[in-house]
Amino acid sequence: MTAPAATSDSGNPDMALINELYEEISRNPPAIEARKLLVEQFAAVGWLEAAGDAVKELKQLAPQDPDVKTWVLTFCKPEETSRKAASKAPAQPPTTLPDDLDSARQELAQGYKALRNRAKTLLVEMLHLRSLQNQKGIPDSYQTELSSSKNIPDLTAIVDGHMSTVVRARPPGNARAVAKTMQTKPAQAVEIALASLEDAARWLRAPNGKPSSIDNDGVREALVKRVRALATALPEKLQEHPETALMHFEHEFLQRTYVNDETMLGDRIPDIPRANFWVTEDGYAWDMEELAQAITSNSGVMRNPLSRQMFTPRDIRAIVQHPMGRQLAALQVEQNQMSKGVRLQTIEHLEKLATTLLADQSSDQLPSRHAIDEFMAYCATCELTPMHSVN
Repeated sequence: MTAPAATSDSGNPDMALINELYEEISRNPPAIEARKLLVEQFAAVGWLEAAGDAVKELKQLAPQDPDVKTWVLTFCKPEETSRKAASKAPAQPPTTLPDDLDSARQELAQGYKALRNRAKTLLVEMLHLRSLQNQKGIPDSYQTELSSSKNIPDLTAIVDGHMSTVVRARPPGNARAVAKTMQTKPAQAVEIALASLEDAARWLRAPNGKPSSIDNDGVREALVKRVRALATALPEKLQEHPETALMHFEHEFLQRTYVNDETMLGDRIPDIPRANFWVTEDGYAWDMEELAQAITSNSGVMRNPLSRQMFTPRDIRAIVQHPMGRQLAALQVEQNQMSKGVRLQTIEHLEKLATTLLADQSSDQLPSRHAIDEFMAYCATCELTPMHSVN
């Protein structure tokens, strides 16, 4: 392996490969070969600062490697030279602060506050504009650069005071380190994982401050691999949190589309707050407060109110564990107790329906339709799990 030329930006970065190298370094430390490939990738596109940082880590892990020795001379020489010059230079007098330091601090604080206020105003206007565009059915391709959804995370970060995340994207943190933080703060595990995914996506889109050509599909593909790496490094009880974080990231930042485009009460899916938002495996997005109410009115039967199909066991577990669905656990116990048999009333409804269907010879089949509607109304209020036996 030879040191690459690091003179100028010679092409577009392979962000998928860079992300895979980061994951390999995270999964199998120290991953010397992966780190060396990472240096080559950075150098090939002219990211000299990122290459230098990677070489410094390699210098500590593999100081005798011939490639590393060459790269140290290539990427670290200016720093070493400046250090030597600094050691030989005469001591400089201490820096003096201006007399009006309090005034400068006050001016900085006022400017910082004004910047956040302007960002908040712009964020509200952009969200309102996006809402109007969605209502009018204007496709994303006709949205202006100013109203583009990709600016919303940056404005949100400025409003929240996270200036460093906007000024410069940094490489995503080590997956094992993130997993360790999640274990030490299990109550905040989803938020920690989501912040990690946001950092990774921001780096993929603008590594080293230079925009890349990666699209939403590419970002999602890379984040799926990162979610797997996080889950592998976590104990079983926390392994679902990275997937939950990815679900929120797709909803808030990738504008994922779902089977339904509005909630059961007619609200838009993008307007569901994070605390209420959930996606089931059949591709439906829910306001959990509405879903819990619908399931409660259906005697606790875990059936999708829109598709009328039963939820998967994994979805059922997630629903009853959600803060807004915990009251459904008691109804699930009742349903399990009822699963041993079928009520006599249910059999009577079935016999009535069968009699009507067999006797109906009308051209419009209205009697059959009314009978089916009546039986479905009964099922919606007094539905049972599959009929195993008859009491």
